[in-house]
Amino acid sequence: MIKLVFRCKDNPDEVFRRVSKEYGPVFTLWFGTTPQIFVTDVELSREALRKNDFAGRSDSYFGKQLSNDEFSDIIFADYGHKWEALRRVAHSAIQKYSTNERLISVATDSVDRTVKAMLDKERVGNAFDPRSYIYLMFLNILATSAFGQSYDMEDEEFKYLKYGMKDQAMEVGGRILLWEFSPIIRFIDRKRVAKQMKVTRGVIDLLRNKFIKHYDDYNESIERDFCDALISAKNDALRDGKESAPYLTDANLGMSVMDLFLAGTDTSQMTFQWIVLLMTYYPEMQQKLRQEIESQIGDRMPTHEDRNRCHYVMAFITETLRFRNVAPFGVPHKAVVRSTIGNYTIPENMGVFIYQGIICRNDKDWENAYEFKPERFIDSEGQFITTRPKALIPFGVGRRVCPGEKLAIADLFLVLVRFLQSTQDYDIVLDSNGGIDADPNNANEYAPIEFKVKFMKI
Repeated sequence: MIKLVFRCKDNPDEVFRRVSKEYGPVFTLWFGTTPQIFVTDVELSREALRKNDFAGRSDSYFGKQLSNDEFSDIIFADYGHKWEALRRVAHSAIQKYSTNERLISVATDSVDRTVKAMLDKERVGNAFDPRSYIYLMFLNILATSAFGQSYDMEDEEFKYLKYGMKDQAMEVGGRILLWEFSPIIRFIDRKRVAKQMKVTRGVIDLLRNKFIKHYDDYNESIERDFCDALISAKNDALRDGKESAPYLTDANLGMSVMDLFLAGTDTSQMTFQWIVLLMTYYPEMQQKLRQEIESQIGDRMPTHEDRNRCHYVMAFITETLRFRNVAPFGVPHKAVVRSTIGNYTIPENMGVFIYQGIICRNDKDWENAYEFKPERFIDSEGQFITTRPKALIPFGVGRRVCPGEKLAIADLFLVLVRFLQSTQDYDIVLDSNGGIDADPNNANEYAPIEFKVKFMKI
């Protein structure tokens, strides 16, 4: 099975679909000497994750780099009081910022600067790869939101962050998955492993130092960004003597900033890559998006309330999240006690993956699941359907659901609207592509195959 998953030319997603079809919705896959449970059915997934039984995180090679005796993050921390305290604080700060008016100006400025950079450097009519620009755009939104700083393409700190959080994994490719489960492979690749650990630690130190620097000019009456919100939450907990206070150390809160970047930048920018590819692959959809934005918003900056008016824009974003879930495996859970999933008994400490990519796209839960069809989220009155289908779980489900979901949706809406407003004098045309399939050579992310676009003057 290891050979089947990691050496065949098919995208791993397609391989797992075949395994699920053959063995059923709950199966065990061995990575080296480590068994992992995979669940591909939405009812079983929701049943399992309604309980705290599967709210843990397994010890892991990558997890220990982010959550250990020195500091603890939210994504990889095991279930317990420390995780609950950190998640509560970070979730509150993220929720607050996702509806903040400042996010609108931050997103607008980032998009306007990025589109200008595209046009200045690439010129009208020339084909170019938009992926680095998209990454810069979302990194700047998060950097400004987190600690009030933005970058340009040539900034050395931007290059370092991008390399540490994205490009390094692309260099290693699918082999990076083997590092997680095989000490032998890590020993064989020890030079690359040592480099990965050094760069990851460098990124952690950089972002944690950004948080610590905020104490220099922190003012409790002015909440400038995410770092300020974390400091305020810490001070409130200490002042009120809350049980969570001992866990809100600067080392742990600094890792919350790391989590925001690690989870927020990559997933949002990858989703926007798909948005750009899909709206250029289907030009009639691009025109429909533009027409709705023109009629409902015009040239003014979008607001959070505009999501209630731009029904097709919201449906397009939602369908992209369903059709091309950029984190199809999610993050592995762990059984903290001996428990059950359906008729299956799951031993304590067993790793459990909820395969949300299959759940979001299968013929049992979705009509014409393999078609990209934003209209599936539009009702007969032309309104965006806000009641979420049970099988729409691109951000996970249960106690460990992604805490940044609302911020991600807000970002994607504001960026897409402003991106189309900023390019209203052009058609964004797909110049070359490998179709709308995922890249089979990219094992650690559900990435689009390389594509190029160009701006064509209307």
